[in-house]
Amino acid sequence: MKKVIIGIAIGLFIGLTCYFASTIFCSNEFISKDNASVTITNESGQQIKTVLLKHNRGTLVANNLNDKDQVRFIFTNRAENSYQVIVTFINDSTMKSKEVYFEYGYRGTETITKTEIKTKNNW
Repeated sequence: MKKVIIGIAIGLFIGLTCYFASTIFCSNEFISKDNASVTITNESGQQIKTVLLKHNRGTLVANNLNDKDQVRFIFTNRAENSYQVIVTFINDSTMKSKEVYFEYGYRGTETITKTEIKTKNNW
C-alpha cells in the first residue's frame, strides 16, 4: 500500500512540475491575426526625434526615442499591405528603410543603426 501512495505522489509531483515548466516556455494567449506588429529598436547611438511608420492605410508616429529604447506599433491589417520606416534624428538628419510588403498576422522588427535600418520578420 505504501508503494502505491508513493507512486501516486511521485506521479503528481512530476505532472505538476511538467505543467508549470510548460507554462514558462509557452503562452496560451490569443493574438489576433488581424493585427500587425512592428517593433522598432534604436541602436544608432543617437536620440531619435521622430519615428514614422507609413503604411497603405495610415501613419503611426513615435517621438523622442532614446538610444537602446524600443517602440511597438500594433495596427489592424486584414489584407496585403506595405510599410516604410522614416526616422528623423535629433540633428534633423533622416533615414528611410526599404519598403516592406506584408500580410495579416505580420510580426516584424526594425533595428535602427548608425548607417541603416535592418528588417527582421516572421517569414
